[in-house]
Amino acid sequence: MPKKKNSPVRLNIYVHDPGIRRQIKAVAAQKDISVSEYCLRAITEHLIKERVMTREEGGSHLKTAAEKAYRFQTETFRGRSFAVSSADLIREAREDRNTF
Repeated sequence: MPKKKNSPVRLNIYVHDPGIRRQIKAVAAQKDISVSEYCLRAITEHLIKERVMTREEGGSHLKTAAEKAYRFQTETFRGRSFAVSSADLIREAREDRNTF
């Protein structure tokens, strides 16, 4: 039976230290949220921090894409450029698209 689009997906976390489990339950109770919600917030916050660190370390997808595009341009065109303006090509394509 297929699941509903908005139904939650279960993630089981096994905590071997009863002290950590008690701390999690206590903090969640202080915040008046469920243990599941507390854990989800903590995991989400950690994932966001990891993404920021990855970007700072140079793992930016945009930077990688730009480097690949530059390599492609260098290998393909070998310093040559188009005789036609790219702005003109885009304008012409838009005009052709809008005439139908």
